[in-house]
Amino acid sequence: MPGLALALVRDQEVMWSGGFGYADVASARPMDERSAVGVASITKTFTATAIVQLRDLGKLRIDDPVMQHLPEFKAVKNRFGRTEDVTIRGLLTHHSGLVGESPTGHWSNMSFPSMAEILELLPRMEVVIEPASAFKYSNLAFALLGEIVARLSGTPCVDYVRDRILVPLGMSESGFVIDDAMRRRTATGYLASRYEDIPEVSPDPAMNGYAAAGGLRSTAADLAKWLSLQFRTRDDKRAGQHVLAGRSLSEMHRIGHVERDWTLGYALSWMGVRLGENIFLSHGGSVPGFLSMIAFHKPSRLGAVVLTNKQGNTAAGTLAFAALQTLLVEAGKLASPPVTKPATPTPMNLKPFLGRYVSSPVFGILVHIEFRNGRLLLVMPPDPYMPPPTPPAPLTATEKADVFIVDGGRPAGEPLTFHRGANGDVSGLTLGENGTEFRKLE
Repeated sequence: MPGLALALVRDQEVMWSGGFGYADVASARPMDERSAVGVASITKTFTATAIVQLRDLGKLRIDDPVMQHLPEFKAVKNRFGRTEDVTIRGLLTHHSGLVGESPTGHWSNMSFPSMAEILELLPRMEVVIEPASAFKYSNLAFALLGEIVARLSGTPCVDYVRDRILVPLGMSESGFVIDDAMRRRTATGYLASRYEDIPEVSPDPAMNGYAAAGGLRSTAADLAKWLSLQFRTRDDKRAGQHVLAGRSLSEMHRIGHVERDWTLGYALSWMGVRLGENIFLSHGGSVPGFLSMIAFHKPSRLGAVVLTNKQGNTAAGTLAFAALQTLLVEAGKLASPPVTKPATPTPMNLKPFLGRYVSSPVFGILVHIEFRNGRLLLVMPPDPYMPPPTPPAPLTATEKADVFIVDGGRPAGEPLTFHRGANGDVSGLTLGENGTEFRKLE
């Protein structure tokens, strides 16, 4: 491997960044965190963000049919139903069933088609597996998403991403056009080789109509900023560097499909990877001469960027996940002990609600009402005959003293109403809109 650039991120802080080896072997130019490489399919996370921005502006819905915004898509054949059943969500999650590429041989001849050529060839393309039935990676899907961004925004996708994402985030060393400044920073890409130390220089073709799927150039330092954005999920509104509202970022991270063994999952462009008990969100990329990986762990707010300038190796993914797992171990060792806060006494008006409740004999479901850490909670105790319980759900008071709203778990957003007997004591509760009745045991 000629060179490697690495950035490690903790929330909004770059913990470490730097490089190893050479951005260019012939001149011995060193690789560092400002060396630009083709980040390939990591571009898809930017195109997906553009789509979600347009959704937030009311320009589209994620579940809109593709052909609603791209009428030419009607020419695509669907072996499993109607072409209008293929949605933007399907494209974003690689669950559309669409073929992976347009029939132009571009990965072999290194001549990528224009968008006009891609659209002209749509009658020769098909949905080859049933939509939503399984993961099927499609570069073509993201090329088409880029065209949707262009049509709804009135500007080419690459310009939209530059103006609405890269510039606000201060990613000044990233872009789709190789100007003189970027050319001086760009690493030389090399072909895969097994038998000699110095590999052959790789072709570096323009991505043309596939730019939205894999045409971005960036650096480890800039992608560290992209990682930090992913941790700003508490920001209510899109403004300035918050290029998406927090709720929209969280939506992009939410896994909608999983593989049968639960080791991989798919969100809106991001991919989930389960390693042991840790789940990471990530995206890799590979174009001629470059291999890259970006990955992060949301609970710990840790992330890693690994960029290399040679194809035919697994170093990017291997190092990114190894770095994150090492950081997680160290974070566990170095974490400050929690500060023990004095317990909050249970308010007298809530004490009568506490206890154990059981539903009708048909289901025999047990629930607890507890007061912990200053909150009234609906708790599902462990049951050896049931799946693992969901976390305790806070209960939010309403204007009615005996009625609360559940703030989590299966009945989230639904009412929980306590009942009282003739003597005024709490005798049971009703949970959810469907009115499941529970009687109080103790």
